This record gives sequence, structure tokens and C-alpha cells, in this order.
Amino acid sequence: MPLEDYLMPHENIRYQSDFDVLFAGKQYMVILTDIRLVLYSRRGLVFKSDDIVTEAIRDIQGIKYREKGIIFKTSYLEVLSHSKIILEGKQASIKTLYQRLLPFLSPELRATQSYQALHESTDIPPMSQEVSSSFHYCPGCGIELSANEKFCHNCGQPLG
Repeated sequence: MPLEDYLMPHENIRYQSDFDVLFAGKQYMVILTDIRLVLYSRRGLVFKSDDIVTEAIRDIQGIKYREKGIIFKTSYLEVLSHSKIILEGKQASIKTLYQRLLPFLSPELRATQSYQALHESTDIPPMSQEVSSSFHYCPGCGIELSANEKFCHNCGQPLG
């Protein structure tokens, strides 16, 4: 089944990786749509099957990038939501993915028309178009913080 068959009505692909990442010991291609993070892999030589893991963008509370190793660096991207999704890969690939995912966590993007249109056609109440200034996002890990915090409680990044 092609990837497009797994998309919901009004869901648009915003980014598709040209590299694979490891999640739970398996390789996946990463797709960011306007409403979901999708890990997609086609498995099998003779009998093909699709392996899909998804997480709603609205449920992502933050992301954290880290590296291990001195000479042969491996990078990790932790996606914090109802569960923790840890993606592993080459430094350049994971850093690119981090930079692509970070803007999706902004309140401005969460209130876009395409996101609204999807929720108007379901029983889920739509998000408000107004963006509150009583919070902001940490530039280090992307987690939502109240406006009066001086340091990120997730990664310790000083906030200005």
C-alpha cells in the first residue's frame, strides 16, 4: 500500500526524509504532515507489509536532541508525548530532523487552517485561533514553558 493511503483527509505531507532512522531496532523513513509525525517502512521481500508508527503533532510536548560518541557520533532525537519516541541515526540526519520538527511545535503552526479543517470534520474540538503570550517554547528542546520561567525545566537552557 502506498504511503498516501495512510493519510487522513486534508492531511498534507510537509517533510519526508531521504534517510532512515532507527526506532525500536527497526529502520523507518520519517514523514511530517501538518497533523502527525509518521514513521513508515515497507518490509518483506516477497510478501510486502507496511510498518507505520504515528504520533499526533498536538500531543508532542517537546523534543530533545543529543549526541553520543567522540569519533563515531550517533545522534538521538527524543520526541516527548504520551510516550517517549527515541529516534537514532547519523548526526547530520538526526540534526536535520530536529530542525524540521521544531517549527511544528510552535503555537502559530498548530492553529493553521489545515489543522482546523481536519478537526472540524471530527468530534475533536478545534484549537483556538488565538495564540496566548503566556507561554513560549524552549529553543533547546522545544518543550512548552510559561512566559515567566528563566530556565527550561526539561533541559536547563537559559531563557531570555
